[in-house]
Amino acid sequence: MNSTSPKSTRILIVGAGAFGTSTAYHLAQRGYTSITVLDRYPPPSCEAASTDISKIIRSDYNEPLYVRLGLESIEAWSSWDLFKGLYKVPGWILSAKKLSVPFVHGSIETCTRLRVKGLEVLTPEGIRERFPVIMGQLDGWNINVWNPTAGWAKAGEALERMAQAAMGKGVRYISGDAGYVRRLVFRDGECTGAATADGGAYEADLVVLATGAWTPSLIDLQGQLTAKGHSVAHIQLTPSETKHYSQLPILDNLELGYFFPPQEDGTFKLAHSQFITNTRTDAGSGITTSIPHTFVQSPGDTLPAEIERTMRANLRRVLPELADRPFSYTRLCWDADTADRHFLITPHPDHRRLFLATGGSAHGFKFLPVVGQYVADLLEGRLDEGIRKAWRWRAGMVQTATDLAHLDPEMELSDLTGWKGPASKL
Repeated sequence: MNSTSPKSTRILIVGAGAFGTSTAYHLAQRGYTSITVLDRYPPPSCEAASTDISKIIRSDYNEPLYVRLGLESIEAWSSWDLFKGLYKVPGWILSAKKLSVPFVHGSIETCTRLRVKGLEVLTPEGIRERFPVIMGQLDGWNINVWNPTAGWAKAGEALERMAQAAMGKGVRYISGDAGYVRRLVFRDGECTGAATADGGAYEADLVVLATGAWTPSLIDLQGQLTAKGHSVAHIQLTPSETKHYSQLPILDNLELGYFFPPQEDGTFKLAHSQFITNTRTDAGSGITTSIPHTFVQSPGDTLPAEIERTMRANLRRVLPELADRPFSYTRLCWDADTADRHFLITPHPDHRRLFLATGGSAHGFKFLPVVGQYVADLLEGRLDEGIRKAWRWRAGMVQTATDLAHLDPEMELSDLTGWKGPASKL
């Protein structure tokens, strides 16, 4: 497809997370009239990494591309009526213990060069002085950068609003078994559509695969993506506690977890920074790779005991008085990570008419307002060359960079204990 292609081009988007929904929205904005989005669940898709009570919105990166996209996204979060009431700006502290220190240093340098305002390096003592509610020793918080422009968004609500806006412009969303894609359909080297769990099939002129963590088990990506589970937990605070912690910033130590200020209903969210893989063989594709294991599929399951202990130890470093409180909710939030943390938004090199829009790599949601316009540019053949190169198909590329976020080794789910409940379908 190019910029002169007819607006009646049949476009099939597989996956209704941030990348798929943003793409549908922006294509509809450009006047395309035959857009279908397939997902197992109605919007906001409950398995999507984006469907959450909160996601961080920030521009702190050591890679200029994402600083620019972050600033562009922040402008949209701040000004679009579509997201009114969903975006909060308490500021955040980006930190590291050891492995991620180069990433934080690089983020300071890049943001300073691109004139991001308000950045300030703080010691643990400086953090506690500025935010007296933080009573922990902050041991392991060895480099800390305060950014007052960072915030968070009500992610699931934002995703649903954008999906509804897309549907208002004629995009068709199909869920249930009729939207649950089990395989892509190929003919003579071209991708012509997708087959679903109900036995149905959808034909299209273009197929955009935006299936996040499920992508590497649906199609062979030659090792470019790994599905990784991010451990998330909530603690329910009382109204007085909610008020007490209301001035808390977002706190994100890339090796020791992150913590959000409480929401209006008293939900306090924390997460673990070391990720989980789940190596299995997909029954449909026959591909052996990490495959998401979610608590939607297996509602009796919970976080592994080793993970919960570590999350509580990390919380004790920051807010020790909450460290032993019961978790009111837990989740393994699955995303698709690339080795270099760049997205994989590219034509498939071997299958014409098939495009990939995936590889969120634990930082994709913040770009919900804008990422779809870049996917649309790709489909129309006018994506900026520098961005196209960063997001290209790159099978076989060896990653040696030491200045990336989240360099801790992954843990295999089957090696962990205490998580498997009676309803598990693993």
